[in-house]
Amino acid sequence: MDDRISGAVEVLLEQLADQERRVAETKRTINALKRSLGEEPMFEETAAEQVKSLKLRRDEYYGKAFATAAQMYLQRRKEACMPDEILKGLEQGGFDFRSMAWKENDRLRSLAISLAKNNKVFHKLPNGTFGLLEWYENIRREEEGSAQ
Repeated sequence: MDDRISGAVEVLLEQLADQERRVAETKRTINALKRSLGEEPMFEETAAEQVKSLKLRRDEYYGKAFATAAQMYLQRRKEACMPDEILKGLEQGGFDFRSMAWKENDRLRSLAISLAKNNKVFHKLPNGTFGLLEWYENIRREEEGSAQ
């Protein structure tokens, strides 16, 4: 494919992913409002759809260190994610968990523990999601102040 067309496709995919993220946020807000009224949510959660829409290269995270790959994934998503979303994204991007010596049935737990321990890069939010510390300026300042 021509490089210009390929580049245009990449830009459009990024725009599409951003639009889908905004739609998902709106659906979550509507669901939260419905719940506050004591009503059933109107929409199913869409996190799984977002992971699919990112169009990762199958080798995007292959050969990368875990923290680097997780950071790249969150930067691509541009929002805090649940550990299972990060795990699926890294798997789709070819991250080699065998190199981590994590047992397959413990990967999710090991991933969450590793992210929580690396609090210089990652930040665990009260809702159980992980984001990049650089996104939360006030939190970063609080943590720097308590370290002194």
